[in-house]
Amino acid sequence: MEGRLACVSLPAFPLQVLLHRYPEWKGCPAAVAEEDRPRARLVWVSDEARRAGIFPGLAYATAVALLPGLRVGVLASQEVDTAAEEVVRRLYRFSPRVERAREPGAFWLDASGLGWLHASLEAWGKALHRDLEQAGWQATVVVGFSRFGTYAVARAHRGVRVFSSPEEERAAAGRVRLRELALDPEAVEALEKLGVRAVQDLLALPEAGLRERFGQEVAEVRRLAAQDAFDPLRPQVEQEEVQARVVLDVPESDLPRLVSVVEQALGPLLRALAQRGEAVRSLQLGLRQQNGRWLATEVKPAAPTLDGGQLADLVRLRLGSLPWEAGVVEVSVRVRGVRAGPEQLRAVPVARRDLEEAARALARLRAEFGEGSVVRPVLREGHLPEACYGWVPADRVRPPRALPAGRPVLVRRVYRRPVPLRGLPAHRAVFGPEEVAGGWWVRRVHRSYYFVETEGGELLWVYYDHRRRRWFLQGRVE
Repeated sequence: MEGRLACVSLPAFPLQVLLHRYPEWKGCPAAVAEEDRPRARLVWVSDEARRAGIFPGLAYATAVALLPGLRVGVLASQEVDTAAEEVVRRLYRFSPRVERAREPGAFWLDASGLGWLHASLEAWGKALHRDLEQAGWQATVVVGFSRFGTYAVARAHRGVRVFSSPEEERAAAGRVRLRELALDPEAVEALEKLGVRAVQDLLALPEAGLRERFGQEVAEVRRLAAQDAFDPLRPQVEQEEVQARVVLDVPESDLPRLVSVVEQALGPLLRALAQRGEAVRSLQLGLRQQNGRWLATEVKPAAPTLDGGQLADLVRLRLGSLPWEAGVVEVSVRVRGVRAGPEQLRAVPVARRDLEEAARALARLRAEFGEGSVVRPVLREGHLPEACYGWVPADRVRPPRALPAGRPVLVRRVYRRPVPLRGLPAHRAVFGPEEVAGGWWVRRVHRSYYFVETEGGELLWVYYDHRRRRWFLQGRVE
């Protein structure tokens, strides 16, 4: 069955990351604090600590006074992000499309068609769950049909669960208690006093009233649970690592010659990144010495770059500070890229414009093809994007307006008629939606517009037509 979606939830993910750092703390009361100071609040607490009366919100010093055996640690956001990226890399073994949620430890996977590659989707989910457990992660895997439904059930259950129909998933999600969701505790407590304890109770209330009394977060949960929100998967596309390995004929200890080896290995890697529209975010070096030991280090430029000379200078400084024990016999270079703008990829000189020559060229076009062959766009009042502009004859050439310094120049090309699509194009990122609804005076319209960054680096402007139930290409950004 197509259109299957899976949610993987690693509960209390920052706490799990802390226990990965200190495996000897497993089974002991432990907590994660905001900062390493006495008045800092606890933000994540283990089950052992809860049973001893320690809860999130307590001050660091107060919690330790109540429970002297409490283990408390502090995590940097970068450490949590790094652990999440490691989980994402494991998830790519089971699905080619993975999205990392804003909530720490929550992920969505595209499970469409995977039942043909495994005995069943349940077998696929159990294999995924087993792989995460072997890596030391506690996880829940829920396979269903919608983003909210799989997420809500994953928050409330443990293990593996597979739904056979959207109705079964919707009923299970409706029974999930609001306390299981990542909502404001005060709002949940106020709702429970009104008898609203589960998602299905929330659906019986009007969205506008919930927004007014309990805030946007509660109203958004109600909207997602009601299936009123069309929200496609926004996956990260796994990129092959750009790396090179050089085995030296003889052990090398001379710093300039080692830098030269790294610089020569960098050339093809930088060209490969440029073809993907990326620049170097970090450069990881591995040096195997004659005694078999590896020296590992990382170099990060001030800003993403493809400047080989700048990277070579940083490598020279870093290698000069490393402790050498023996000559180097092997060099490993790996680069991590990030999407870059045109100014980072290549500086293209702009030719000087001759307005008089341009006017003469346009006059020749009008003479050969008629007065209507040279036009310019004008803005018009319209409800739909394709009706918000028109074309009028161009009588003269106008110089372009200067843009603020450092602002990228992008052109949105809009098609006269939207192009039907078979589905959402394969992509690495999706931005949106922007809702356009109305048109009752002519023909009712409901569209959800998105900007889609394809795997090839294109930026498309697409929309989902809710009445026709299909995708259309409205234009592209160049």
